[in-house]
Amino acid sequence: MKKYFETQPLRTILIIALLVRLLAAFFAKGYGMHDDHFGPIQQPYDIIADYSYWESRTEPHGHSIIYPSLHYYLFLGLNSVGIDDPQTKMYIVRIAHAFYSLLIVYFGYLIALHISNKETAKKVGLVLALFGIFPFMSVRNLIEMVTIPPLIWAMYLVVKHDKGKNIFWAGVLFGLSFIFRYHTMLMLGGVGLVFLFRKQFSNALLITSGFVVSVSLTQGIVDYLAWGYPFAAPLEYFLYNAGHGTDYTSGPWYQYLLLLFGLLIPPISGFLIFGWLKNYKENIIIYLPVLLFFAFHSYFPNKQERFILPAIPFIIILGITGWEAFVAKSTFWANKRKTLSAMWGWFWIANTIILVAFTFTYSKKTRVESLYYLSQKSDVAGVVVETGDMGGIKQPTFYLNKQVPVFELFEGNKADKIKADIVTNAYEKPNYYIFYGADKLEERVKQVELDFGIQLATETEISPSLLDWVFYKLNPKHNKNKSAYIYKAV
Repeated sequence: MKKYFETQPLRTILIIALLVRLLAAFFAKGYGMHDDHFGPIQQPYDIIADYSYWESRTEPHGHSIIYPSLHYYLFLGLNSVGIDDPQTKMYIVRIAHAFYSLLIVYFGYLIALHISNKETAKKVGLVLALFGIFPFMSVRNLIEMVTIPPLIWAMYLVVKHDKGKNIFWAGVLFGLSFIFRYHTMLMLGGVGLVFLFRKQFSNALLITSGFVVSVSLTQGIVDYLAWGYPFAAPLEYFLYNAGHGTDYTSGPWYQYLLLLFGLLIPPISGFLIFGWLKNYKENIIIYLPVLLFFAFHSYFPNKQERFILPAIPFIIILGITGWEAFVAKSTFWANKRKTLSAMWGWFWIANTIILVAFTFTYSKKTRVESLYYLSQKSDVAGVVVETGDMGGIKQPTFYLNKQVPVFELFEGNKADKIKADIVTNAYEKPNYYIFYGADKLEERVKQVELDFGIQLATETEISPSLLDWVFYKLNPKHNKNKSAYIYKAV
């Protein structure tokens, strides 16, 4: 195996990357956060189930509908051949994303090989293939990850410095990346600035032309057909964020630097950040675009960890190549190779623990499995989800796979309001009830029985996955992953 790796490093790295991503596709079920389910998965399901859901939308949404549309047509196709089970559909979705994400590893290796040497490229490829959270994130429906393959492909074409059609196609790929995540336009802007500073005006024109053609034929046409004018979604997104940037999670300007330092595992993370920052002269064509992207997100008030994901592969590439070049010339490290090897050994040990933990984590298990459990029941007339002190939690009804009303019962939506809704819309009386959390469970069950005039019998209990439970214990305010208790009205 070692000999094969030496003779076929890229192929070996891609096989390793695929294997761990396929493991994630089968074992890392569920969804990581709100945005990788309720946009690309839940919306297509809702539209297929009731097309009036789409027809009732008269104002453009800030996020592009192109990515959700791909799932819409996939689900229609799967339904047409009798594949209706939501978990089976998601296996197919995750496997497709697993293969798609290999482009990150492939072009990351090629970029490193182009700007450095084979040994360094092998190290870059292995880190991209096995970096702790990447397999888990790669099979999620998260636009920050989905945008990376065309982005890194585009950067590879730029790095080759080939004029003519390659630069044009780099612009096309930047355009495809843009339709998933608008902020990647900052990276295109960085590349364009480098071309202008180098007086490579033809390259600047070609990459801009490729971008304009790409986004016009995709985002422009789709938005025109959907909303009546081109680029409605990006315009709405930018206008909304200009006025609501402080409405969400915020933090200091150095938040993402601290995140990188922890995520890339110290002390190696410090070496990689040093290598990335040191690499500005030799690889300005990559460095400036990534710096602009990173600086903007560090400045903008709305700071969520996932926003910085598109920059991480490039930071890894520049970080490793810059650090390895520094070490090769350093007199300090010349006699400390064993110490450095030990540090890398620690990196791989810690990284492997994170890799295994995430690759085999069923994220949001209680929310998904409680509704999937009810999807197997033929007598579901309606569902009430009582969330206790957790507040409102949007339900992933894609996994319920039934067109029955689902009500959330919490302080802001009490029983009287739900009962009035049932009467107004002539719904059947809900006959399944899900309770989140064991705190005062018996008392809460009795109160629901009293409120709805029913008697409840225990059906089953669904516990969170280990990592969900750990995250809940570490930060219960933002990680609402309690056990689910399912009851049936008798």
